[in-house]
Amino acid sequence: MTLRLTPAVSSAVVLLSACGAPEAPDPAQDISRAYSEQDFECLREAIYFEAQASNARGQHAVADVIKNRADDPRFPGSICGVIADGCQFSYRCDGQPESFPDKIKFTNASKIAEEALEEPEEDITDGALFFHAQWMPPGWFATLRRIGEFGGNIFYR
Repeated sequence: MTLRLTPAVSSAVVLLSACGAPEAPDPAQDISRAYSEQDFECLREAIYFEAQASNARGQHAVADVIKNRADDPRFPGSICGVIADGCQFSYRCDGQPESFPDKIKFTNASKIAEEALEEPEEDITDGALFFHAQWMPPGWFATLRRIGEFGGNIFYR
């Protein structure tokens, strides 16, 4: 898989075309971050464990929260850093190794992670940094601005 630069690079960056010749950046495109294969793997893992039962929109919403956190100075500055940050994602703190036994859900999580990193997309969570399952009581989340519900989770900013 080849991940393109997404959401955008400053005009000082020179993009290379397929034949290696410099190509002028599109000034209408606002590119700020390039994502790596490791970013993809971390995001796929989080989508699989945090949103595997969600529909595609809910899975994209979880990806949006992770990307929003990576862009927020209060959180680690990378997708993998956000996911590994303490026990922010409960599956990372259960003492069990991560495995992906459901191949269909793994394939779906892979597709959503790739879309979230490759395609400039609208943040359907409007900048949300937190979410929890709808069945859980909101606890301290109730002090935050509720953004909406997507795929079985409630999102907050």
